[in-house]
Amino acid sequence: MLFSGLSSTLLLGATCLLMSSGYTRADDVSPPKNARCDSEICRLSHVESITCEGSQTNLQCAEGQVLVVHRAHFGRQDKTTCSLGRSACQIKNVDCTTPASINLVTDRCSGKNNCSLSATSSVFGDPCIGTYKYLEVDYTCQFQSLTCEGFQANLQCGEGQIIVVHGAHYGRHDKTTCSAGRPASQLQVVTCSSQSSTDVVAKSCNGKKSCTIPATNSVFGDPCVGTYKYMQVVYTCQFQTVTCEGSQINLQCGKGQVLVIHRADYGRRDKITCSAGRPASQLQLETCSSPGSKNIVANSCNGKNSCTISATSSVFGNPCFGTYKYLEVDYTCQFQSATCEGSQANLQCDKGQVLVIHRADYGRHDKTTCSAGRPASQLQVVQCSSPTSNDVVAKSCNGKNSCTVSASNSVFGDPCVGTYKYLEVVYTCQ
Repeated sequence: MLFSGLSSTLLLGATCLLMSSGYTRADDVSPPKNARCDSEICRLSHVESITCEGSQTNLQCAEGQVLVVHRAHFGRQDKTTCSLGRSACQIKNVDCTTPASINLVTDRCSGKNNCSLSATSSVFGDPCIGTYKYLEVDYTCQFQSLTCEGFQANLQCGEGQIIVVHGAHYGRHDKTTCSAGRPASQLQVVTCSSQSSTDVVAKSCNGKKSCTIPATNSVFGDPCVGTYKYMQVVYTCQFQTVTCEGSQINLQCGKGQVLVIHRADYGRRDKITCSAGRPASQLQLETCSSPGSKNIVANSCNGKNSCTISATSSVFGNPCFGTYKYLEVDYTCQFQSATCEGSQANLQCDKGQVLVIHRADYGRHDKTTCSAGRPASQLQVVQCSSPTSNDVVAKSCNGKNSCTVSASNSVFGDPCVGTYKYLEVVYTCQ
Protein backbone atom coordinates (compact mmCIF):
# COMPACT_ATOMS: atom_id res chain seq x y z
CA MET A 1 0.00 0.00 0.00
CA LEU A 2 2.84 2.36 0.87
CA PHE A 3 4.52 1.56 -2.44
CA SER A 4 1.25 2.08 -4.26
CA GLY A 5 0.70 5.46 -2.59
CA LEU A 6 4.24 6.56 -3.35
CA SER A 7 3.87 5.49 -6.97
CA SER A 8 0.67 7.47 -7.28
CA THR A 9 2.34 10.53 -5.80
CA LEU A 10 5.29 10.25 -8.16
CA LEU A 11 2.96 9.68 -11.09
CA LEU A 12 0.89 12.76 -10.24
CA GLY A 13 4.05 14.83 -9.83
CA ALA A 14 5.41 13.63 -13.15
CA THR A 15 2.09 14.26 -14.87
CA CYS A 16 1.96 17.77 -13.41
CA LEU A 17 5.44 18.53 -14.72
CA LEU A 18 4.61 17.17 -18.16
CA MET A 19 1.35 19.06 -18.33
CA SER A 20 2.79 22.36 -17.15
CA SER A 21 5.45 22.25 -19.83
CA GLY A 22 2.73 22.27 -22.47
CA TYR A 23 2.14 19.95 -25.38
CA THR A 24 3.16 21.19 -28.81
CA ARG A 25 2.49 19.47 -32.09
CA ALA A 26 5.12 19.63 -34.80
CA ASP A 27 2.84 21.74 -36.98
CA ASP A 28 2.12 24.35 -34.28
CA VAL A 29 3.42 27.85 -34.90
CA SER A 30 4.03 29.97 -31.81
CA PRO A 31 2.48 33.41 -32.29
CA PRO A 32 4.25 36.49 -30.98
CA LYS A 33 3.26 37.37 -27.43
CA ASN A 34 0.74 40.21 -27.35
CA ALA A 35 1.87 43.36 -25.60
CA ARG A 36 -0.13 44.14 -22.46
CA CYS A 37 -2.11 47.33 -22.16
CA ASP A 38 0.40 49.13 -19.94
CA SER A 39 0.25 52.75 -21.10
CA GLU A 40 -2.04 55.21 -19.34
CA ILE A 41 -3.71 56.05 -22.65
CA CYS A 42 -4.46 52.42 -23.39
CA ARG A 43 -5.64 51.63 -19.86
CA LEU A 44 -8.04 54.56 -19.74
CA SER A 45 -9.37 54.38 -23.30
CA HIS A 46 -9.89 50.66 -23.68
CA VAL A 47 -12.01 48.24 -21.71
CA GLU A 48 -9.97 45.27 -20.52
CA SER A 49 -11.87 42.13 -19.61
CA ILE A 50 -10.17 39.19 -17.86
CA THR A 51 -12.09 35.94 -17.41
CA CYS A 52 -10.69 32.86 -15.68
CA GLU A 53 -10.99 29.51 -17.45
CA GLY A 54 -14.39 27.90 -17.02
CA SER A 55 -16.22 31.20 -16.53
CA GLN A 56 -18.19 33.42 -18.87
CA THR A 57 -17.69 37.09 -19.69
CA ASN A 58 -20.24 39.55 -21.03
CA LEU A 59 -18.96 42.46 -23.12
CA GLN A 60 -21.49 45.29 -23.09
CA CYS A 61 -21.77 48.70 -24.76
CA ALA A 62 -24.25 51.50 -24.22
CA GLU A 63 -27.32 51.86 -26.42
CA GLY A 64 -26.42 52.87 -29.97
CA GLN A 65 -22.83 51.66 -29.66
CA VAL A 66 -21.06 48.55 -30.90
CA LEU A 67 -18.10 46.50 -29.74
CA VAL A 68 -14.76 46.88 -31.50
CA VAL A 69 -12.31 44.18 -30.39
CA HIS A 70 -8.66 45.26 -30.41
CA ARG A 71 -6.95 42.30 -28.75
CA ALA A 72 -7.90 38.88 -27.44
CA HIS A 73 -5.81 36.16 -25.83
CA PHE A 74 -6.76 32.78 -24.37
CA GLY A 75 -3.93 31.11 -22.52
CA ARG A 76 -1.48 32.29 -19.86
CA GLN A 77 1.18 35.00 -19.96
CA ASP A 78 1.96 35.49 -16.27
CA LYS A 79 1.83 33.58 -12.99
CA THR A 80 -0.47 35.94 -11.09
CA THR A 81 -3.62 36.37 -13.20
CA CYS A 82 -6.32 33.82 -12.27
CA SER A 83 -3.91 32.02 -9.94
CA LEU A 84 -5.94 31.95 -6.73
CA GLY A 85 -6.15 28.39 -5.40
CA ARG A 86 -4.16 26.95 -8.30
CA SER A 87 -1.11 24.72 -7.92
CA ALA A 88 2.29 25.91 -9.12
CA CYS A 89 2.28 23.45 -11.99
CA GLN A 90 -0.97 24.93 -13.35
CA ILE A 91 0.45 28.46 -13.62
CA LYS A 92 4.07 27.68 -14.52
CA ASN A 93 3.71 27.92 -18.31
CA VAL A 94 3.54 31.63 -19.16
CA ASP A 95 4.16 31.30 -22.88
CA CYS A 96 0.78 29.86 -23.77
CA THR A 97 -1.71 31.35 -26.20
CA THR A 98 -4.33 30.30 -28.74
CA PRO A 99 -3.32 31.87 -32.07
CA ALA A 100 -6.93 32.16 -33.21
CA SER A 101 -8.13 34.02 -30.09
CA ILE A 102 -8.54 37.41 -31.75
CA ASN A 103 -10.37 35.94 -34.76
CA LEU A 104 -12.77 33.94 -32.58
CA VAL A 105 -13.66 36.90 -30.37
CA THR A 106 -13.89 39.33 -33.29
CA ASP A 107 -16.19 37.02 -35.25
CA ARG A 108 -18.51 36.60 -32.27
CA CYS A 109 -18.50 40.13 -30.88
CA SER A 110 -17.35 42.92 -33.21
CA GLY A 111 -20.21 45.06 -34.43
CA LYS A 112 -22.62 43.86 -31.74
CA ASN A 113 -23.97 45.84 -28.81
CA ASN A 114 -23.17 43.01 -26.37
CA CYS A 115 -21.59 39.60 -26.49
CA SER A 116 -21.09 36.60 -24.18
CA LEU A 117 -17.95 34.46 -24.32
CA SER A 118 -17.00 31.28 -22.49
CA ALA A 119 -13.35 31.11 -21.47
CA THR A 120 -13.04 27.41 -22.24
CA SER A 121 -10.87 25.10 -24.33
CA SER A 122 -14.00 23.87 -26.10
CA VAL A 123 -14.30 27.35 -27.60
CA PHE A 124 -10.65 28.31 -28.09
CA GLY A 125 -8.88 24.97 -28.16
CA ASP A 126 -6.30 23.97 -25.56
CA PRO A 127 -2.93 25.60 -26.32
CA CYS A 128 -1.26 24.19 -23.18
CA ILE A 129 -2.76 21.09 -21.61
CA GLY A 130 -2.62 21.14 -17.81
CA THR A 131 -2.16 24.90 -17.57
CA TYR A 132 -4.97 26.93 -16.01
CA LYS A 133 -5.79 29.61 -18.55
CA TYR A 134 -7.69 32.87 -18.81
CA LEU A 135 -9.25 35.01 -21.52
CA GLU A 136 -8.15 38.63 -21.97
CA VAL A 137 -10.11 40.93 -24.27
CA ASP A 138 -9.37 44.60 -24.95
CA TYR A 139 -12.18 46.48 -26.67
CA THR A 140 -13.80 49.86 -27.15
CA CYS A 141 -17.42 50.88 -27.63
CA GLN A 142 -18.08 53.02 -30.68
CA PHE A 143 -21.14 54.57 -32.28
CA GLN A 144 -22.53 52.86 -35.38
CA SER A 145 -24.72 54.42 -38.02
CA LEU A 146 -26.70 52.33 -40.53
CA THR A 147 -28.29 53.94 -43.59
CA CYS A 148 -30.11 52.22 -46.46
CA GLU A 149 -29.26 53.16 -50.05
CA GLY A 150 -30.96 56.34 -51.18
CA PHE A 151 -31.11 57.85 -47.70
CA GLN A 152 -28.78 60.10 -45.72
CA ALA A 153 -26.66 59.32 -42.67
CA ASN A 154 -26.58 62.05 -40.02
CA LEU A 155 -23.60 61.77 -37.68
CA GLN A 156 -23.83 64.00 -34.63
CA CYS A 157 -21.62 64.78 -31.63
CA GLY A 158 -22.23 66.81 -28.49
CA GLU A 159 -21.22 70.40 -27.87
CA GLY A 160 -17.48 70.96 -28.22
CA GLN A 161 -16.91 67.48 -29.66
CA ILE A 162 -15.85 66.31 -33.11
CA ILE A 163 -16.47 63.21 -35.20
CA VAL A 164 -13.67 60.67 -35.58
CA VAL A 165 -14.52 58.02 -38.19
CA HIS A 166 -13.00 54.60 -37.50
CA GLY A 167 -14.51 52.69 -40.39
CA ALA A 168 -17.18 52.86 -43.07
CA HIS A 169 -18.72 50.39 -45.50
CA TYR A 170 -21.01 50.96 -48.47
CA GLY A 171 -22.25 47.74 -50.03
CA ARG A 172 -23.87 44.57 -48.68
CA HIS A 173 -22.64 41.87 -46.30
CA ASP A 174 -25.85 40.00 -45.48
CA LYS A 175 -29.34 39.38 -46.85
CA THR A 176 -31.32 40.88 -43.97
CA THR A 177 -30.05 44.45 -43.46
CA CYS A 178 -32.12 47.00 -45.41
CA SER A 179 -34.08 44.19 -47.05
CA ALA A 180 -37.69 45.25 -46.39
CA GLY A 181 -39.70 45.30 -49.61
CA ARG A 182 -36.74 44.32 -51.76
CA PRO A 183 -36.83 41.41 -54.23
CA ALA A 184 -34.48 38.50 -53.52
CA SER A 185 -32.45 39.34 -56.63
CA GLN A 186 -31.31 42.60 -55.00
CA LEU A 187 -30.09 40.84 -51.84
CA GLN A 188 -28.12 37.87 -53.18
CA VAL A 189 -24.67 39.44 -53.36
CA VAL A 190 -23.26 39.60 -49.83
CA THR A 191 -19.58 40.21 -50.59
CA CYS A 192 -20.00 43.72 -51.91
CA SER A 193 -18.12 46.74 -50.61
CA SER A 194 -16.89 50.05 -51.97
CA GLN A 195 -13.15 50.23 -51.31
CA SER A 196 -13.26 54.00 -50.85
CA SER A 197 -16.00 53.97 -48.18
CA THR A 198 -13.88 54.87 -45.16
CA ASP A 199 -11.86 57.52 -47.01
CA VAL A 200 -14.98 59.20 -48.39
CA VAL A 201 -16.74 59.38 -45.01
CA ALA A 202 -13.59 60.35 -43.10
CA LYS A 203 -12.82 63.21 -45.52
CA SER A 204 -16.37 64.49 -45.25
CA CYS A 205 -16.87 64.11 -41.50
CA ASN A 206 -13.64 63.96 -39.48
CA GLY A 207 -13.17 67.00 -37.29
CA LYS A 208 -16.78 68.21 -37.63
CA LYS A 209 -19.46 68.37 -34.95
CA SER A 210 -22.06 66.95 -37.34
CA CYS A 211 -22.03 65.55 -40.83
CA THR A 212 -24.49 64.35 -43.47
CA ILE A 213 -23.54 61.67 -46.01
CA PRO A 214 -25.87 60.28 -48.71
CA ALA A 215 -25.76 56.50 -49.04
CA THR A 216 -25.72 56.58 -52.84
CA ASN A 217 -23.73 55.29 -55.80
CA SER A 218 -23.02 58.87 -56.85
CA VAL A 219 -20.97 59.30 -53.66
CA PHE A 220 -19.32 55.88 -53.33
CA GLY A 221 -19.56 54.38 -56.80
CA ASP A 222 -21.49 51.18 -57.45
CA PRO A 223 -19.53 48.16 -56.18
CA CYS A 224 -22.27 45.67 -57.16
CA VAL A 225 -24.71 46.73 -59.87
CA GLY A 226 -28.26 45.53 -59.25
CA THR A 227 -27.73 44.93 -55.52
CA TYR A 228 -29.53 47.11 -52.98
CA LYS A 229 -26.85 48.45 -50.67
CA TYR A 230 -26.47 50.16 -47.32
CA MET A 231 -23.87 52.24 -45.52
CA GLN A 232 -22.42 51.50 -42.10
CA VAL A 233 -20.24 54.00 -40.23
CA VAL A 234 -18.41 53.39 -36.95
CA TYR A 235 -17.24 56.53 -35.15
CA THR A 236 -16.53 58.17 -31.82
CA CYS A 237 -16.98 61.71 -30.54
CA GLN A 238 -13.97 63.50 -29.08
CA PHE A 239 -13.25 66.98 -27.79
CA GLN A 240 -10.90 69.09 -29.91
CA THR A 241 -9.12 72.29 -29.07
CA VAL A 242 -6.82 74.45 -31.22
CA THR A 243 -4.32 76.93 -29.77
CA CYS A 244 -2.14 79.32 -31.77
CA GLU A 245 1.61 79.46 -31.19
CA GLY A 246 2.57 81.56 -28.20
CA SER A 247 -0.69 80.94 -26.36
CA GLN A 248 -1.72 78.44 -23.72
CA ILE A 249 -4.24 75.64 -24.02
CA ASN A 250 -6.37 74.71 -21.02
CA LEU A 251 -7.98 71.27 -21.10
CA GLN A 252 -10.74 70.87 -18.55
CA CYS A 253 -13.03 68.01 -17.57
CA GLY A 254 -16.08 68.05 -15.35
CA LYS A 255 -15.99 67.28 -11.65
CA GLY A 256 -14.82 63.73 -10.99
CA GLN A 257 -13.55 63.24 -14.55
CA VAL A 258 -10.04 62.79 -15.94
CA LEU A 259 -8.44 63.66 -19.28
CA VAL A 260 -7.57 61.03 -21.88
CA ILE A 261 -5.49 62.39 -24.79
CA HIS A 262 -6.15 60.69 -28.14
CA ARG A 263 -4.21 62.94 -30.51
CA ALA A 264 -1.97 65.99 -30.33
CA ASP A 265 -0.11 67.84 -33.06
CA TYR A 266 2.10 70.92 -32.89
CA GLY A 267 2.90 72.33 -36.32
CA ARG A 268 0.84 73.37 -39.34
CA ARG A 269 -1.44 71.33 -41.59
CA ASP A 270 -3.28 74.08 -43.51
CA LYS A 271 -3.04 77.77 -44.43
CA ILE A 272 -6.20 78.89 -42.66
CA THR A 273 -5.90 77.84 -38.99
CA CYS A 274 -4.26 80.55 -36.85
CA SER A 275 -3.58 82.69 -39.92
CA ALA A 276 -5.08 86.05 -38.88
CA GLY A 277 -2.55 88.86 -39.30
CA ARG A 278 0.21 86.52 -40.45
CA PRO A 279 2.21 87.06 -43.67
CA ALA A 280 1.85 84.42 -46.38
CA SER A 281 5.46 83.32 -45.85
CA GLN A 282 4.58 82.02 -42.37
CA LEU A 283 1.67 79.91 -43.67
CA GLN A 284 3.10 78.21 -46.76
CA LEU A 285 4.36 74.99 -45.17
CA GLU A 286 1.44 72.60 -44.56
CA THR A 287 3.39 69.43 -43.76
CA CYS A 288 4.90 70.52 -40.47
CA SER A 289 4.51 68.43 -37.32
CA SER A 290 6.43 67.84 -34.11
CA PRO A 291 6.69 64.03 -33.80
CA GLY A 292 6.63 64.05 -29.99
CA SER A 293 3.47 66.14 -29.66
CA LYS A 294 1.14 63.41 -28.44
CA ASN A 295 3.57 62.01 -25.87
CA ILE A 296 4.30 65.46 -24.44
CA VAL A 297 0.62 66.33 -24.01
CA ALA A 298 -0.31 62.84 -22.77
CA ASN A 299 2.47 62.81 -20.18
CA SER A 300 1.39 66.22 -18.91
CA CYS A 301 -2.38 65.70 -18.94
CA ASN A 302 -3.57 62.09 -18.88
CA GLY A 303 -5.39 61.17 -15.69
CA LYS A 304 -5.75 64.78 -14.52
CA ASN A 305 -8.94 66.78 -14.18
CA SER A 306 -7.42 69.80 -15.92
CA CYS A 307 -4.17 70.64 -17.64
CA THR A 308 -2.41 73.68 -19.13
CA ILE A 309 0.04 73.38 -22.04
CA SER A 310 1.94 76.16 -23.80
CA ALA A 311 1.84 76.02 -27.60
CA THR A 312 5.50 76.95 -27.99
CA SER A 313 8.63 75.58 -29.59
CA SER A 314 10.31 75.57 -26.18
CA VAL A 315 7.85 72.82 -25.19
CA PHE A 316 7.52 70.87 -28.45
CA GLY A 317 10.67 71.79 -30.35
CA ASN A 318 10.57 73.70 -33.63
CA PRO A 319 9.61 71.36 -36.49
CA CYS A 320 9.55 74.13 -39.13
CA PHE A 321 11.49 77.37 -38.62
CA GLY A 322 9.79 80.49 -39.94
CA THR A 323 6.33 78.87 -40.00
CA TYR A 324 3.65 80.06 -37.58
CA LYS A 325 2.36 76.97 -35.83
CA TYR A 326 -0.56 75.84 -33.70
CA LEU A 327 -1.37 73.03 -31.29
CA GLU A 328 -4.32 70.70 -31.87
CA VAL A 329 -5.45 68.29 -29.16
CA ASP A 330 -8.22 65.67 -29.35
CA TYR A 331 -9.31 64.24 -26.01
CA THR A 332 -12.15 62.72 -24.03
CA CYS A 333 -13.17 63.06 -20.38
CA GLN A 334 -13.80 59.97 -18.28
CA PHE A 335 -14.93 59.54 -14.70
CA GLN A 336 -12.57 58.00 -12.18
CA SER A 337 -13.67 56.63 -8.84
CA ALA A 338 -11.46 55.39 -5.96
CA THR A 339 -13.10 53.59 -3.02
CA CYS A 340 -11.27 52.27 0.04
CA GLU A 341 -11.78 48.67 1.15
CA GLY A 342 -14.89 48.29 3.27
CA SER A 343 -16.70 51.20 1.62
CA GLN A 344 -19.05 51.44 -1.34
CA ALA A 345 -18.46 52.99 -4.76
CA ASN A 346 -21.47 54.94 -6.04
CA LEU A 347 -21.31 55.50 -9.79
CA GLN A 348 -23.88 57.96 -11.12
CA CYS A 349 -24.76 59.40 -14.54
CA ASP A 350 -27.07 62.26 -15.46
CA LYS A 351 -30.67 61.58 -16.40
CA GLY A 352 -30.93 59.80 -19.75
CA GLN A 353 -27.33 58.53 -19.64
CA VAL A 354 -25.94 55.09 -18.83
CA LEU A 355 -22.68 53.84 -17.35
CA VAL A 356 -19.96 52.31 -19.53
CA ILE A 357 -17.15 50.77 -17.47
CA HIS A 358 -13.71 51.13 -19.08
CA ARG A 359 -11.53 49.77 -16.31
CA ALA A 360 -11.89 48.48 -12.77
CA ASP A 361 -9.22 47.30 -10.38
CA TYR A 362 -9.53 46.00 -6.81
CA GLY A 363 -6.16 45.74 -5.10
CA ARG A 364 -3.26 48.11 -4.49
CA HIS A 365 -0.81 49.82 -6.85
CA ASP A 366 0.78 52.46 -4.62
CA LYS A 367 1.45 53.20 -0.95
CA THR A 368 -0.51 56.46 -0.73
CA THR A 369 -4.07 55.77 -1.93
CA CYS A 370 -6.37 54.83 0.98
CA SER A 371 -3.43 54.84 3.40
CA ALA A 372 -4.72 57.12 6.18
CA GLY A 373 -4.45 55.43 9.57
CA ARG A 374 -3.10 52.20 8.12
CA PRO A 375 0.10 50.53 9.38
CA ALA A 376 2.98 50.26 6.91
CA SER A 377 2.59 46.47 6.79
CA GLN A 378 -0.81 46.86 5.10
CA LEU A 379 0.59 49.12 2.35
CA GLN A 380 3.77 47.32 1.29
CA VAL A 381 2.36 45.16 -1.51
CA VAL A 382 1.80 47.41 -4.53
CA GLN A 383 1.41 44.79 -7.23
CA CYS A 384 -1.92 43.46 -6.09
CA SER A 385 -4.96 43.16 -8.35
CA SER A 386 -8.08 41.01 -8.49
CA PRO A 387 -8.31 39.60 -12.04
CA THR A 388 -12.11 39.60 -11.95
CA SER A 389 -12.40 43.31 -11.07
CA ASN A 390 -13.42 44.55 -14.49
CA ASP A 391 -15.96 41.81 -15.14
CA VAL A 392 -17.56 42.17 -11.71
CA VAL A 393 -18.06 45.93 -12.02
CA ALA A 394 -19.05 45.79 -15.70
CA LYS A 395 -21.69 43.13 -15.05
CA SER A 396 -23.09 45.12 -12.14
CA CYS A 397 -23.06 48.56 -13.74
CA ASN A 398 -22.92 48.65 -17.55
CA GLY A 399 -26.07 50.05 -19.11
CA LYS A 400 -27.46 51.40 -15.83
CA ASN A 401 -27.98 55.03 -14.85
CA SER A 402 -26.42 54.44 -11.42
CA CYS A 403 -24.72 51.60 -9.63
CA THR A 404 -23.35 50.71 -6.18
CA VAL A 405 -20.42 48.31 -5.76
CA SER A 406 -18.84 47.24 -2.46
CA ALA A 407 -15.05 47.42 -2.33
CA SER A 408 -14.69 44.18 -0.40
CA ASN A 409 -13.08 40.75 -0.53
CA SER A 410 -16.53 39.16 -0.49
CA VAL A 411 -17.20 40.74 -3.89
CA PHE A 412 -13.78 40.53 -5.57
CA GLY A 413 -11.93 37.86 -3.61
CA ASP A 414 -8.73 38.67 -1.71
CA PRO A 415 -5.82 39.05 -4.16
CA CYS A 416 -3.32 39.94 -1.39
CA VAL A 417 -4.14 38.80 2.14
CA GLY A 418 -3.12 41.32 4.81
CA THR A 419 -2.94 44.25 2.39
CA TYR A 420 -5.46 47.08 2.68
CA LYS A 421 -6.98 47.47 -0.76
CA TYR A 422 -9.07 49.90 -2.78
CA LEU A 423 -11.32 49.83 -5.83
CA GLU A 424 -10.57 52.06 -8.81
CA VAL A 425 -13.16 52.45 -11.56
CA VAL A 426 -12.80 54.44 -14.80
CA TYR A 427 -16.06 54.99 -16.67
CA THR A 428 -17.99 57.27 -18.98
CA CYS A 429 -21.64 58.29 -19.12
CA GLN A 430 -23.22 57.93 -22.55
